[in-house]
Amino acid sequence: MSHKKTKLQNIKNAKIILQLALLLLYVFISDGNTRAVGQSYKDCKTCPEMVVVPSGSYTSYSRKNISSTSLQQKIIFQNSFSLSKFEITFNEWDECVKNRQCSQIPDDHKWGRGMRPVINVKYSDIIQYLGWLSKLTGYTYRLPSESEWEYAAMADNRNIYSQETRFKKGLGNCRDCETKWSGIKSAPVGQFPPNSFGLHDMLGNVFEYVQDCWTKNRTPPPANGLPLVWENCPSKVIKGGAWYYLSKAAHPRFRARNNINFASYILGFRALGEMKQK
Repeated sequence: MSHKKTKLQNIKNAKIILQLALLLLYVFISDGNTRAVGQSYKDCKTCPEMVVVPSGSYTSYSRKNISSTSLQQKIIFQNSFSLSKFEITFNEWDECVKNRQCSQIPDDHKWGRGMRPVINVKYSDIIQYLGWLSKLTGYTYRLPSESEWEYAAMADNRNIYSQETRFKKGLGNCRDCETKWSGIKSAPVGQFPPNSFGLHDMLGNVFEYVQDCWTKNRTPPPANGLPLVWENCPSKVIKGGAWYYLSKAAHPRFRARNNINFASYILGFRALGEMKQK
């Protein structure tokens, strides 16, 4: 065999070894319940589709108002986490009802159910749904903190004060976004392009609950991204804007509140999945 043929054979052998190594690594990762950044997955057939969000950091500012640049705080996420690719839908919610784990059958406001984001659910109803997912899958499902939500909404644009985070018309569902749903009703999930993390409808469509308790003039959030919570807080922070609101609300820093005992047709939620099994 010539030197040239031997060299080619060695290259082929090296490629085979590399492919086998990658296969073994994949098996190891799968067995270890570790998922790759950007990967989408479902923990069960009827569970929400989740997307792995990478670890990283971003700079948060005072949340008193969008234009403020005071009270800067660098937020660092040491570990990756996953968020539902879309807002939780009626289909997903109704599966919980079907299994007698969710007691509330929310009104769809005569817009239709299916792939529309679930609305008209109270905070306690949401906790019931997330508890069911956690029990069903063996993974912890919960609401994201406000910092986790902001980080995921910005994706690769890590400066939350940047003008690039401003919402552009036609890219989501808000009152002045010039879509067929604008100012009228929610849109089925996934009608608009995802952000660079692969998440749809982070801005617009319906507001989304986060874990944090509402404070009017919020101090800098914890540097590790944990929520600001205390017992018996009457209202939770909601994020992302909605079909009924102007585009200025569809900004990662915009925040509003909702009483935990009130349901609304402009409000839904998104699930966060922790990466390690309970």
